[in-house]
Amino acid sequence: MRRSRRRSFRRKRLKRIIIAALLAALLAVLGFLYITAYQERMLYEQYPLRYEEQLTSYARMFQLEPWHVAAVVRCESSFNPQATSNAGARGLMQIMPETGKWIAHKLDEDATYTDESLYTPDVSLRYGCWYLNWLMKRYSGDRTVATAAYHAGHGTVDKWLQDPEVSKDGLTLSVIPYDSTSTYIRRVLNACEKYQELYDFSDEAA
Repeated sequence: MRRSRRRSFRRKRLKRIIIAALLAALLAVLGFLYITAYQERMLYEQYPLRYEEQLTSYARMFQLEPWHVAAVVRCESSFNPQATSNAGARGLMQIMPETGKWIAHKLDEDATYTDESLYTPDVSLRYGCWYLNWLMKRYSGDRTVATAAYHAGHGTVDKWLQDPEVSKDGLTLSVIPYDSTSTYIRRVLNACEKYQELYDFSDEAA
C-alpha cells in the first residue's frame, strides 16, 4: 500500500514538474516573441517613413536610392514638413531659401517658386532629390562625400578635397574636419542601412 502511494505521489509530482516546465517554456517563448515584436515596433518608430509614394517616386526620378533619401529626411527633419532650423533651412529636406531659389532656377521654376513652398512636402522632396542627385554626380557617386556636401555645403567640401591632409586623392574624404558633419554622415549612413532593412522599396511595392 505504501509503495503504491509513493508511486502515485511520485507520478503526481513528476506531472506537476512537467507542467511547470512546459508553462515556463511557454512563458519564455511568449516573452521572447513580445520582446522581439517590441524591438521591431521601436525600430519602426525610430525610423519612420512618411510621404513614401512621393519620396520613392522622386528618388527614382533623380536616380537615387530611396533609402538614402529617407535617411536624409529622417536626419534633417524627422519627417516634419514644417521643420525650420536655426539657420533658416525649411521643410522635409531642410533646404535653405537661397538654395531653393537656385534649384528653382535650374528647374525653370523661377516664376512659381516661393520660400514658403519649401514647406510643401512635394516641393521639398523634389528639390531635395534634385540637389542630392546633383551632389552625387558632382562627387562621382560617392555617397559619403555627397552627404557631407548636403550638410556642410558643396563649396566647403570642394575646399576639403583640395586639402591633402583631408583628402589624399582629391576625390574621397579621409578626414571630416567638422565634428557636426562627421556625426551627420554616420547618422545618415546608419539610417540608410536601417531603411533598406525595414522597408520594401521595390517597384512592385511602390
